[in-house]
Amino acid sequence: MHRFLTIIFASLFHAVLKLVCSSNRLTTSGRDTYETYAEQGGNIYAFWHNRLFYLAYFYLRESRGRKLTMLVSLSRDGDYGAAVVRRLGQDVVRGSSSRGGAQAVRQLAKKIAGGGDIALTPDGPRGPAFTVNEGVIKLAQITGARIIPVSFDATRKRHLRSWDRFLLLRPFGRVHVAIGEPLVIPRRITPRDRERWRKQLQERLYGLDEVCRQRLATRHEGLSQTATGPVGERVH
Repeated sequence: MHRFLTIIFASLFHAVLKLVCSSNRLTTSGRDTYETYAEQGGNIYAFWHNRLFYLAYFYLRESRGRKLTMLVSLSRDGDYGAAVVRRLGQDVVRGSSSRGGAQAVRQLAKKIAGGGDIALTPDGPRGPAFTVNEGVIKLAQITGARIIPVSFDATRKRHLRSWDRFLLLRPFGRVHVAIGEPLVIPRRITPRDRERWRKQLQERLYGLDEVCRQRLATRHEGLSQTATGPVGERVH
């Protein structure tokens, strides 16, 4: 019964995701960064756990047939997340720092070595919210993958009463996605260096959150679909 429920949930989520997200008008900043490194592969896309909803749609829209691997916990709740990822046509690796972590790291490293892309929520699966844990830094360190921070915000949204205040979109609003410059972690670093990189990623994510808020605070009129502004913003 549990497996059946995860399949039903994933199908409904997929339908709602496409319907709601496609009705929102998208603008982006840092898009050139995304296009440059998406073609190369071997990326770790890092974003807050509560930003999963629209960023899953964004990757499907922009991936051009590429596949993403998402790390999902081995918990019962994680079964639903894994079903959603598979329904979206992407790959799943199961594990977390508390359970199955070592095996998950090996599988993720194998995906990266093959040129694949990874999606990680550095404050997940259970928080604290909006605090980067060092697991993403360690994975980038041992694999040589670049970390690309990403965020989004929306004009029409609601927050769930979850630990991360999960962000859901409402139809017919505006969304801004901000992509930051990549971080490349040296292989030989000390624990103090690793903490410095952790804080740097965290600050970059905070900065992208602010970029999204600022871009949505002002309406951008008169931009064509391919126009670019002073910060590389595009309207789609």
